[in-house]
Amino acid sequence: MTKRTLKHLALSLPVLGLALIPASSLAQVRLGAKLPGKGAASSATQAARSQAQTSGSPSYTYTLLDYPGSLATVALSINKGATTSRTEIVGGYNDPNGYMGSQGGFVVKVSGTKTVTEIYRAVNYPNEPPGQNATGVNDLGQIVGIYSDSSGVEHGYELNGAKFTTLDVPFAGATGTYSLAINDSGEVVGCWTDSDGNDHGFTLLAGAYTSFDYPGGPQTCAYGVNNAGDIVGEFAYGSFLLSGGTYSPLAFPGAVLTYAVGINDAGDIAGSYCLTNGECETNGEGSQGFLLSGGSFTTIDVPGEFYTDVTDVNNNGVVVGYYEDAAGVVGGFMATP
Repeated sequence: MTKRTLKHLALSLPVLGLALIPASSLAQVRLGAKLPGKGAASSATQAARSQAQTSGSPSYTYTLLDYPGSLATVALSINKGATTSRTEIVGGYNDPNGYMGSQGGFVVKVSGTKTVTEIYRAVNYPNEPPGQNATGVNDLGQIVGIYSDSSGVEHGYELNGAKFTTLDVPFAGATGTYSLAINDSGEVVGCWTDSDGNDHGFTLLAGAYTSFDYPGGPQTCAYGVNNAGDIVGEFAYGSFLLSGGTYSPLAFPGAVLTYAVGINDAGDIAGSYCLTNGECETNGEGSQGFLLSGGSFTTIDVPGEFYTDVTDVNNNGVVVGYYEDAAGVVGGFMATP
């Protein structure tokens, strides 16, 4: 399985395409492994264990997101809205004035319904080279992201108010840290790479890092976390939900590839899928977004576009992601039910 993962997208999104990493074919994995420090399983676990595809799709109003002056815009996360009516979306953009693949992070405040207003602001770790992305945001406006230093080493960061803090896992042999999501408790999730090139998931809560791996599955990465501490992510053989310390696999019915990357407080899960191998896994052709709610999947596609990847969902069912049009231009979007 070749995956277009957000971790690598965040650091090396080219102007007209997506980054790739290799992985293996599907395999059987066991359930029931525990992650220390998590409580009882939430309703999200039960939803993940009973998955079916719905007929038809809800009606969405699409707002296209384009960072001013950029060649490509990718929306990666939206705040859940558990404690505020404010809507903020973070992601990354390509700078046409920089070198090929130059990239920075942004946050956009979105307001209005019939007339939507967007206010963009760049978010980049200071004094570091291009190759950055903002990857997660919570209701408090705290943002996490990724930057690559002048030596090419990847670090996570947290932005709280005007203060940036570097996030590097303390595990032996770590060569890179990727912070990908944050909830209202300040819990950060993501993944880290060891000296052999293997990825492992991590959580950071109250200053303590915990590493974890999907049982029997290498290359684990956590992409989303809700306010109950439920985590979604990927491993080499598929996607998973980690709730109450219990792992459940996630797979869109009939798909050869499923990417689960966002989760809201109701346990609704957002992501993308491919129905066929080949170009869908390499250049995105045929990729479609999904929302898993109440045990049922619905497909989400920006109308008429080359592919759609859904990356997150808030508590009102608003989803965000990115798409590519027929001309090869990548843009972000927000879809409101």
